[in-house]
Amino acid sequence: MEESLNRKARAAFNWQIAFKIMMIGLGLAWNVFVGNLLWKHHTEPAFVVAALMVLSCTGYAIGGYFLQVLILLQINMGGSVVATQKQMALLEALMVRTLRVPFLQTPAYFFFFVTKHMMATSGPWFWMIEGLAVTGSIVVTIWICRAITLENAEKKGWVRRIVDNEGWKAVKRAREFAREIEEFRKDEGV
Repeated sequence: MEESLNRKARAAFNWQIAFKIMMIGLGLAWNVFVGNLLWKHHTEPAFVVAALMVLSCTGYAIGGYFLQVLILLQINMGGSVVATQKQMALLEALMVRTLRVPFLQTPAYFFFFVTKHMMATSGPWFWMIEGLAVTGSIVVTIWICRAITLENAEKKGWVRRIVDNEGWKAVKRAREFAREIEEFRKDEGV
């Protein structure tokens, strides 16, 4: 039974590992694309600031996904249940943190198209609209980042759906398998 539960947990983790590796690849491709744009348009100050924000947030997410892959590879369902539960708790916290940071780059996208010429020649309506859009995106970004927490992952429907897409369900299933293994060990006196 323990071997069967270990296989089920490893199968759930293998899918997550593949997903995280795909996300790392997409993040790297996006950073290469933005980096090339940054190289091409390095004389545009608004674009440089926006691109650096995007590169840093995406870089953080890539690092977070890489750490998640390492943790997923290290989890051993056949080992100590306490150690396994600690690893899964760390994985959950890292998943939430990694998920929150990319939202911080949202306001930067409003500056991608702003050139030095636009800054010098745009009238008050442009700056009013730009200011409202940036302010609105900052408010929404802060609200989203504050809402995406470990506690809300269990409570709020939309947060739960977002974290479920990040692999939350697989970790929850693995936690259940770990509990079943612990009960099996107790029953068998192992």
